[in-house]
Amino acid sequence: MNDVVKKDLTEAREVCPTTSQRLLKEGALLVDVREPEEVAQVGFAGCDVMTIPLSQFEDRWQEVPRDRDVILACAVGARSLKATYFLMYQGYTQVANMQDGMTRWAAKGFPVIGSAEAAVSSAAASSCCGGTAEAASAETSCCGGGAASAGAGCGCEGAPAAGDAARASGGACC
Repeated sequence: MNDVVKKDLTEAREVCPTTSQRLLKEGALLVDVREPEEVAQVGFAGCDVMTIPLSQFEDRWQEVPRDRDVILACAVGARSLKATYFLMYQGYTQVANMQDGMTRWAAKGFPVIGSAEAAVSSAAASSCCGGTAEAASAETSCCGGGAASAGAGCGCEGAPAAGDAARASGGACC
C-alpha cells in the first residue's frame, strides 16, 4: 500500500511584471530564485528583494515570511513557478509567480541593477508580443493590445480566463 499523502493544490496565482511592480510598491516581497551568477549579471531593483537560489530553496524556504504577499521570480518564470508551488505545498497562501520573470521585467523598463541587455533581448525573442505589447495587434497580442496603455495593468493576473487561448498557452502578456 502506498503511504504517500496526496495534497490537492489550487492553481498557482501568476502575475505579469506590470502587476508585480504594483504589488511590490504596495509592500509585497520579491523572492528571486535565480542562481548567484545570474543575479550578479542583472538584479531586480526598486523593491524589497530576497534572493534564495532554487538550488538552495528546499533548505531555505522557511526564510520566506508567511505574513506578507510574496512574488517569486526567476529569468523566465519556470523555476519560480516551481518555487511557488513548493511554498503552496508548505501552506503559504499569499504567493504568486511572476510570469516571464526578469526577461519581461527588464523589457518593460522596470528598475534593474547591472546590465539588462541580455534579459531584454531574450524577452523580445520569446514574447508573444515580440518584446512589447505595442508590437502586436489586438488579434495577435495575448493582452489584446491593452497592456501598452500608460499606467494600465494588463489584466493577466491570476489564472487564464476561459477562452483566452494566448494566455492559456503560456504566452507573455505584458
